[in-house]
Amino acid sequence: MSQSALIQANKVRMEFGEAEQRIIALNDVSVSLFAGALTILRGPSGSGKSSLLSALGGLQKPSGGVIKAMGEDIWSLPETKLTAFRRRHCGYVFQTVGLFPALCALDQLVVPLRYLGFDVQSATRRAEQALAEVGLAERAHSLPSEMSGGQNQRVAIARMLSKDPAMIFCDEPTSALDTRNGARVAELLRNAAKARNAMVFCVTHDDRLSPFADRVLDIEDGRILRDRRGAAAKHDARESENAATI
Repeated sequence: MSQSALIQANKVRMEFGEAEQRIIALNDVSVSLFAGALTILRGPSGSGKSSLLSALGGLQKPSGGVIKAMGEDIWSLPETKLTAFRRRHCGYVFQTVGLFPALCALDQLVVPLRYLGFDVQSATRRAEQALAEVGLAERAHSLPSEMSGGQNQRVAIARMLSKDPAMIFCDEPTSALDTRNGARVAELLRNAAKARNAMVFCVTHDDRLSPFADRVLDIEDGRILRDRRGAAAKHDARESENAATI
């Protein structure tokens, strides 16, 4: 695992409501997330998983604490600068893929890239490369209604990868997928961390993702209870040890 911490969170709190109705979603959570690693956050419903992702990903301001991403204290930034920071450095993948029904797979990627300032040629090249990376080059001109749920989720991942984000945030990306497609998505996220040296932070109920993780965090009642190296990281370490003995 790279030792470059892209995100450093210190005593992050998230509270909703007041007095007797107050709910503490995050209770002084401190965590560092690293480039080149797929980190999974697991926990039961209501444990604070999505709240932590939203705070770390610049989507929902916490009630307290400090979050530094790529050296920026993101929640001290004006809204316009925070929006620009997210647009430039962050990628998001959600359970609901959010594709445009009338756009083919290629245009699902080209349109947002054009919005980010890429010319047609550059946007098309990036889009084609990203679709090939997720194994969908041959479906470039297919509509969402013409593809399976797993294929549409891979289009959403390609859309995110096409902007080459340094930080990737995923909220239940495999929960609606069968075993084969869930494993394919997990492998794509791990490859994004390794090949692109991206930080990938994934909130999930899905234990099928754990074998692909470099690190597994368990959260409950707004606190991180366990922080363990994942099966994938252990496998990589064994491979390195074996190579060193040859």
